[in-house]
Amino acid sequence: METHISMIFKIMDRFRKRPLLAAEAGIYINGYRQRPLYKAGGYFIFTDLAPGETSFQIIAPAFQQEALVALIPAPGKGYLHSHLLLNPSPAYPFGREVTTVKGRLWQDQRPYAHEHFYLIPGEGGEVMKVAEDKGEAGNTRLRLFAAVPERQLSFPGKYLIKDKDKGKGEVCLITRKDSREGIFLLEKELQFSHVRGTPLVEVIECRTEEDGSFFAALPELKQETLTLSLLGKGPDEKNMTQNNVKTMAIHGGQANDLGDIQI
Repeated sequence: METHISMIFKIMDRFRKRPLLAAEAGIYINGYRQRPLYKAGGYFIFTDLAPGETSFQIIAPAFQQEALVALIPAPGKGYLHSHLLLNPSPAYPFGREVTTVKGRLWQDQRPYAHEHFYLIPGEGGEVMKVAEDKGEAGNTRLRLFAAVPERQLSFPGKYLIKDKDKGKGEVCLITRKDSREGIFLLEKELQFSHVRGTPLVEVIECRTEEDGSFFAALPELKQETLTLSLLGKGPDEKNMTQNNVKTMAIHGGQANDLGDIQI
């Protein structure tokens, strides 16, 4: 009987930028734990899954849980490939002083529960720029110029494309640099077109708990006092609305409690 690949997860420790080992992550499908094939590099491979809407839950000690719903294709009709960047939980073995933030998000006097949002650590300076005349909507390849040493960039990693047209801001997941100079591969198609020189900023995707609370560990930054911006998804769930950006001062190398935040 022929075997068909249905889903591949590449699971990374976002903080240390390393792939997870097979024993570090438990993956549940529709509530039942599964035993996927593991390949070096953090690849968890599922074969011969039933086609249709499928719920996945990823549980790894010292990390925050992740969950997603995917539409599994019929056997022989291709497979899905998802990159997951797991965020540390407060129980993560940091081993040194790090900058962490926690808080609780509120919207319309209600907890902003079980929602995704993005953090921009530091001063939010650009790390890359679009290096082609027009990055067309629908493309999964984008020519970029790195504004910082590439060793400081994360691949896979999530980046906010800060278009001058604020309605065209979007977050893309860059999986890796292609062999061709300056070409980077995206996990999904661009939603909008972006002109040459449009800046990109690295972001951290976070998820709130039922009470709107969140926790995040930030990368090592040189400033003692940092700024942190909260970005929310727009009404169409594609663009990043600029109406609910919050900027706050935090302290590097410390645990920062931001309290209640209205968005």
